[in-house]
Amino acid sequence: MKRVEPVRDKQKIAEVEVLLRKNNTNPLYGDLWVFLNQTAARVGDALKLRYADFNHLEGNVLNLKEQKTGKTRSIMLTPKALELVAQRRADNPGHVYLFEVDSNRAKGKAISRVTVSAKFKEAGEMLNLRIAAHSPRKNLGYHALKRGVSLPTLTKLYGHSSQAVTLAYCGIMEKDIEDVFQNIDY
Repeated sequence: MKRVEPVRDKQKIAEVEVLLRKNNTNPLYGDLWVFLNQTAARVGDALKLRYADFNHLEGNVLNLKEQKTGKTRSIMLTPKALELVAQRRADNPGHVYLFEVDSNRAKGKAISRVTVSAKFKEAGEMLNLRIAAHSPRKNLGYHALKRGVSLPTLTKLYGHSSQAVTLAYCGIMEKDIEDVFQNIDY
């Protein structure tokens, strides 16, 4: 089975959002896609977020206890992420979770990771992309590296044990290395 890779084309990231919003009557999946791309949160951690978690931000920093590691990670929320949280709160005053389901069957619960993966995969297939629930987290790292953010910084951001793990995680491939050589301009 091939690994899910980051979306290397920023336009395609936007197109996934459009598809998630267009193909679903609820903006939930498009909102989650944006939030995950803006925060690099693990999908499981994002799905557990409650509006109460945003009530005591220190500036625009969300302190998130990660399920996988048990560590608390500080996430600086971008203006876009803060706006999304505010809009979801305004649109869903009765909800407890940031990404809560409206269906009667699952009332009062966050959407499931399985459903998120299926919706993301479906949108990706329409664009000939291999994406899943974890793709937005990888997108942030890949595009940050391309902008020149240092590998040690991203390794710390992700909480990875080594820079090699971060490189593999961000989907740096032989093609990216070839591009370095092909773009030597001196």
